[in-house]
Amino acid sequence: MPRQRLTHRRAVHVFPEDFAESLERIREASGLSWNELARRLGTSPLTVRRWRQGVRPNAQHLFAIMNVAADLGLIHLLPTGRSEPHAQPALPGLDSVA
Repeated sequence: MPRQRLTHRRAVHVFPEDFAESLERIREASGLSWNELARRLGTSPLTVRRWRQGVRPNAQHLFAIMNVAADLGLIHLLPTGRSEPHAQPALPGLDSVA
């Protein structure tokens, strides 16, 4: 008897195109300057400027952004990166933090 092949459907996560706008909304809502936001994220202002210009942050920086947003009570301003309505969040624990 042939073996049955199991197929698993992977959740598709797309990096949100509006990430830079979400970062701007977080900064405005928090009242922080770009330099202060960079300091709280543990990175340089140049790195934050690159994110605003379209460079994607790495996973460590994404978690830092999520933690800072949660500390400020602004986690709802983060993009989810969902490609379909019922997909999992792009950042693990995003729904559980809110």
